[in-house]
Amino acid sequence: METLRATGWVFELPDSSVPFYYFYTLFDFGNTDWRAVVKAIPTMLGLAFFSILHVPINVPALAVSTNADKIDTNRELLAHGISNLLSGCMGSFQNYLVYSNSVLFIRSGGGSNLAGMMLCATTLAVFLSGPAIIGYIPTMVVGALIFHLGLELVKESLFDTIGVVNRIEYATIVAIVVAMATIGFNEGIFIGILMACFFFILLYSRRPALRKAYTGSAVRSTVRRLYSQRRFLDEVCKQIQVMRLQGFMFFGTINGVEAYIRNLLEQRQWHANPIRFLVLDFALVNGMDFSAAEAFIRIRRLLESREIYMVICGAERVSEVGRALRAAGVWSDDECEYVQTSPSLNEALEWCENVLLQYYYLHQAALAGTEMPQSYSIVSTPQPNEVDVYGSSPRHAMVSEATQSAMPASHDHTPASQTGELAPAFPLLHQAFLDLDSSQSASETLAFIAPHFVRKQLPAEECLWRVGSAADAMYITESGTLRVFVENGNGESEAIESILPGTSLGELAVITGRNHSTTVISDGSVVMWELSKKTYEELCTREPAKTLAFVRLALMYPAQGMKAITAYAFCAQ
Repeated sequence: METLRATGWVFELPDSSVPFYYFYTLFDFGNTDWRAVVKAIPTMLGLAFFSILHVPINVPALAVSTNADKIDTNRELLAHGISNLLSGCMGSFQNYLVYSNSVLFIRSGGGSNLAGMMLCATTLAVFLSGPAIIGYIPTMVVGALIFHLGLELVKESLFDTIGVVNRIEYATIVAIVVAMATIGFNEGIFIGILMACFFFILLYSRRPALRKAYTGSAVRSTVRRLYSQRRFLDEVCKQIQVMRLQGFMFFGTINGVEAYIRNLLEQRQWHANPIRFLVLDFALVNGMDFSAAEAFIRIRRLLESREIYMVICGAERVSEVGRALRAAGVWSDDECEYVQTSPSLNEALEWCENVLLQYYYLHQAALAGTEMPQSYSIVSTPQPNEVDVYGSSPRHAMVSEATQSAMPASHDHTPASQTGELAPAFPLLHQAFLDLDSSQSASETLAFIAPHFVRKQLPAEECLWRVGSAADAMYITESGTLRVFVENGNGESEAIESILPGTSLGELAVITGRNHSTTVISDGSVVMWELSKKTYEELCTREPAKTLAFVRLALMYPAQGMKAITAYAFCAQ
């Protein structure tokens, strides 16, 4: 052994009289060179950064190599932090998961808890036995292990990544390896961080921040409205432009959004599709820097110059996006008519449609001399006698034409066969259904069914029916608003539809005999007219032909509502 030690095949035998705790006796803060400690701070920071970074990289990679399905990266980070803290307090070096060593150990049969405890016990025994064991370790074993680890790391970083990562990422890997080999460890980490930040900005800016863009003709709110209102909105909803944004918005991605908006306002595009509302949906935006928020200030001024409403939805005031918009002055507490906010896209579309309906009733008052409904006084508009219904503006011309085509025709309320007084529910049924079918036969059908409707009043926040309950009646609303809720699978209810006065509900469940699939709750005090299921079934037996004619009319409303909900579900998500 002495000959082997003398020729360098085995490590020199250390002083066996030195105890295992000897290195603790060397700690003397009085003899510490603090300048050397300060110079070592960059190395310590680099090692700390590397110690944090290797866990979310090596742990999932080790799980894939060992076919482990259950991993908790947060738990691993916590365990590494505790172990490094204890190791530092004991004067030892940091903990580091060496991927290649761990794979070799596990593949050699060390994948069980017993193997881990045996390794821990062996390490502790070597520590307590002192440095004497070093004198019996061949130097070639240590050299071969270091050589194996070096080759393994080079293979994993430079060769195994070929074809797996893109060219930019591979260039970063090569630059880090070259910098660490030629300049130093800390310099290599610093260069890698700089290149990663630069390439992140370059790659992320190529991803469009605009997920979808469509007009209100493609997707509408899920409010159940009168047919005349729907017919008007079908013509003018193209004045609503929806932009669904996504990702993290910063100076690299906001330019595409701003360019798209400016293109919408170009003269040629403006005459082809004049817009009155720009709905910006931030539901899929997870962050925004100040430069992107400032760009929305420019967009806001541009829209106000064209009298276009900016409607912000999908962002809460306390969220990161909301705080950025408020800090830049886009979303301010001062009342600005041309900047509106809504919790969701559906409510934003509903607000835009209500403003369009305000112009509908305004033009209708100017053309026919009718009164403006107070419920549609939302934004400031001129008086009916000041409206130029034949104005040259593309937006006003579109509204005027749509108003004239959607204005309800004058129908004779009295059916030909009616000799007595009409039932109280007939005017409401006439308003709800005769716009769908203005024939004399439809009027006869409504006169037949009207006496069987019974007036009913529902208090505020009262449940009309719950999901899974049996259908007992269909209804026509006279005043008030109802909300339709569905369960989202997490035990919570989500509003999907609003039912306004003059529309029907509950007809599908009564006609098909199936239980209700939704929950309906009154938004306030609601007055409605009820046709019970028992009465409906009796009419089916006594007057099947007339009842069938009413069923055909009644099914037109849910068909239109289903169309709106389907379009919203597929286009707006």
